[in-house]
Amino acid sequence: MGFENKDDGNYITILGGKFCQRVNEGTEGAVTRINKLGKTVHEIFHDSFTGKLIDIKIKEGEYGKTWNFSFQDEKDVYILQLSYSNSFSTAFLKMLPNIDLTQEMKVSPSVKEVDGKNKSSLFINQNGVAVKHAYTMAEPKGMPDMEQLTVKGEKIWDDTKRMIFLEAMVEKDIKHKLSGTSKSRADVDFDSINNQKVEPMEYPADEINPDDVPF
Repeated sequence: MGFENKDDGNYITILGGKFCQRVNEGTEGAVTRINKLGKTVHEIFHDSFTGKLIDIKIKEGEYGKTWNFSFQDEKDVYILQLSYSNSFSTAFLKMLPNIDLTQEMKVSPSVKEVDGKNKSSLFINQNGVAVKHAYTMAEPKGMPDMEQLTVKGEKIWDDTKRMIFLEAMVEKDIKHKLSGTSKSRADVDFDSINNQKVEPMEYPADEINPDDVPF
């Protein structure tokens, strides 16, 4: 799947259970809306994409901390930008050890309302087989549980220790496997791409999926 909005660095995110790609005005199939910053934007929505993971960065900016997952298809490098600790990024990180990083993967998001709550899911498929989580409730493999904290009298679930664990896993076990997974990777300046200042795209409201709690 190629992208047309080269000036924006081919950024995509997940909005409303679909992949959201910011495009230029007049792009065929684009939907126009006013975003949370009051700016008119033009977007195309996709049910899934297929590509090879070739780089991972964590970006900290004025709009918060995000994961930048760089993928490559037959034509382009594009960046899936996800909030640092929402349901989609956490699900993807939990599956990373079980993904064959030498091959393409099909990535599909989903948001469904169940009993009045949004249930977010992310699915990875390789060679017709669904990739399972490497870290599960039955076999956490050292991944910490979420903690219930009281903040200003209100109980919340905190995933700080879990995200530290998953970030360390990416640094130790995943990043070195990405080197050379793309024949054109040497021609791509990932630091330049990932450090671009781009307008934030809205993320789903359920930063932590209540259905995932406490695991």
